[in-house]
Amino acid sequence: MLSNQNSSSNLTITGSLDVEIISAAEGRITLKLINAPVSPTDSVRFLLKDTDTRTILYPGISSLSSDTYLLDFTALQEFYEYRYTKTFRLLAEMTTTSKISYYRLHEISGFTSAPAPHIFIEDIYLKDDVKVPPTERIVELGLNPETVSDQSLTITLHSRNHHVQLSHRCELKGLNMRGGILRITFDLNPGSLKYQKSILRFRNKLLEDAISYDFKTVRIKENGELLRIKITLDLHTIDWNGLYWDVMIQLFDSDTERTSLIQILIPPRRRMFMKFLYNGSFRTPDDFYVYPYYTGGAKLALINRAREQYDGFDIVLKEFTAMFLYNIAKPYWKKKHICLVDEKYSTRAQDNGYYFFKHCMDHDEETYLGQKIYYVITKDSPDYDMIRPYKKNVVHFMTIRHMCYILAAELLVSTDARSHIYAQRSRHSIFTRYTKNLPFVFLQHGVTALKRVDFFYGKGKPGSCDLFVVTSEKEKQIVIDNFDYEPDEVINTGFARWDVLKDKSQNSHDILVMPTWRSWLEGASDREFEESDYFRHYAALLNSQRFKDILEKYDLHANFYLHAIFQTHTESFHIAGDRIHLKSFGDTPVNELLMQCKMLITDYSSVSWDVLYQNKPTLFYQFDLDKYNEAHGSYIDMKTDLFGDRAETLDQLLDSLEKTIQNGFRMEPKYEQMQQEYFRFEDHEHSRHICEEIKKWMKRK
Repeated sequence: MLSNQNSSSNLTITGSLDVEIISAAEGRITLKLINAPVSPTDSVRFLLKDTDTRTILYPGISSLSSDTYLLDFTALQEFYEYRYTKTFRLLAEMTTTSKISYYRLHEISGFTSAPAPHIFIEDIYLKDDVKVPPTERIVELGLNPETVSDQSLTITLHSRNHHVQLSHRCELKGLNMRGGILRITFDLNPGSLKYQKSILRFRNKLLEDAISYDFKTVRIKENGELLRIKITLDLHTIDWNGLYWDVMIQLFDSDTERTSLIQILIPPRRRMFMKFLYNGSFRTPDDFYVYPYYTGGAKLALINRAREQYDGFDIVLKEFTAMFLYNIAKPYWKKKHICLVDEKYSTRAQDNGYYFFKHCMDHDEETYLGQKIYYVITKDSPDYDMIRPYKKNVVHFMTIRHMCYILAAELLVSTDARSHIYAQRSRHSIFTRYTKNLPFVFLQHGVTALKRVDFFYGKGKPGSCDLFVVTSEKEKQIVIDNFDYEPDEVINTGFARWDVLKDKSQNSHDILVMPTWRSWLEGASDREFEESDYFRHYAALLNSQRFKDILEKYDLHANFYLHAIFQTHTESFHIAGDRIHLKSFGDTPVNELLMQCKMLITDYSSVSWDVLYQNKPTLFYQFDLDKYNEAHGSYIDMKTDLFGDRAETLDQLLDSLEKTIQNGFRMEPKYEQMQQEYFRFEDHEHSRHICEEIKKWMKRK
């Protein structure tokens, strides 16, 4: 039986031991220690260390001989909900009368004489019985190919679909969208499985919103071990909803009577063709356009979105021009030691990026850091006047100069992922490969606590960084425990925007209503947005007669500000009343709204920490907590760990609102105590602390 010893453990590793895997079946692995320093008085057991949470688990163990052991992993499912791939490092623990020592395990057979270990637990596997090249095998073992000297044995849990995807070749051979009919041809090696059908499926984290459509299988032609399959789908029949749609191939296992879904791999040449030469698309009734793309794993998918100004081939021409100019004057560019700073999609100057940049300009941090610091922003940004005083250090977004500076940059400092320094959804761009390699200081847009983002911002993930800025020791521990960063890669400095964060509510009559976004509504049309629970609940609040009466009774005004991702839907809200004001992006900097408000009403937005920093109360309106947790998850228990009252219904929210108003907008004592435990610095010099940490990191690097 698997037992849980402790959590967040840091073990001191003595060395490594060679092991040979004798067998692996039905949830059990038999392994033999080779030349292990084991004496008759030693106690030997094995442990699994979760590489994400550092939790230690001890599998069941039976000693078959002095050096051979049977390990039982079948109870792993009792400890984990398998939403993502989960990796464990397998270690040996040896106890003598004087000490306990821990050893990594090095598998010496290389999986050539025996299959890679796997066990079936419902839809969960340990490893794959797949023959793969050595470099790929290292990745599958959970090791970094750049650090192959540490080839210690790991065990990976993942889905049945992932297992079948690895073991069954499925490769794109042709695609077109003429006349609104999607035609796809692919080669499939079904192995022992049977091809059933092909599916177009809306990518959504919520099971209740799952939508799929079956392709028509036009032809199946055998060619040795491969099947050449042609499928079609009438795109006019699709109820287009949201951004991303995956093409899935359904296979059937007659032995287990189970189905698996895998995706179509796009080989390199066809990826190049799709990126630079293929311009086919389909226009939807909402005037969006649908076109094929390949995912980060080079799998075929479709995207449904509005056409943007950076989707044309003119961007590719500018990119090639920039690469030519950079390469002919490379020594010049390298001497500049360029550091780029930006915010959300390089369209804003009102968050941590701007205040960090402003501090650097006003305090000559360029000299201190040895970097020429530039702020990247669109020419038509509503915040352009904020950076106009520093125009010599401003780079206009998506210009040839901007592209050259990306190629030359030594450092990126941003509130969002690296991809925001460029037009991240530009259909034909080749520059995304360059932004991925920029050394990156992640300022964050908000505190990491209320939404799980380690699948994207975790170390080694698409949004990973070199330095991760946090605001408290609690948040730092969340990042260390869940994102796989080392302690010196997480810097507790507070946010740069807090340098100017001061309570200005003394003569104010404003409360701020600022909900966050929902992944399942990203890219939704106005019609889809207005049919959502999210819209209905906030529209009900803003049009509530009781809410209006409370504002009138206490002479207050409410400012309603949607998240940046939902700003295009602001006009969907129609308010009858002169005390409720819809705030659009660019009307007033968010920092000003946070300083002027007497209190905040939000759901899961981390701006609640900006309000907490000012000792002002927050109410949490969480009408869809179960749905939110299913899609996003959280690092804290929202029913017990929030620093403000939470409500699930409109009446509960308005009751708490009136109570807070009658209490003079003071936080309750229990929330004041939580506030005192959060912040390391409240000196309004957070940008300086960030610069100091960047300097230390540059010296280490």
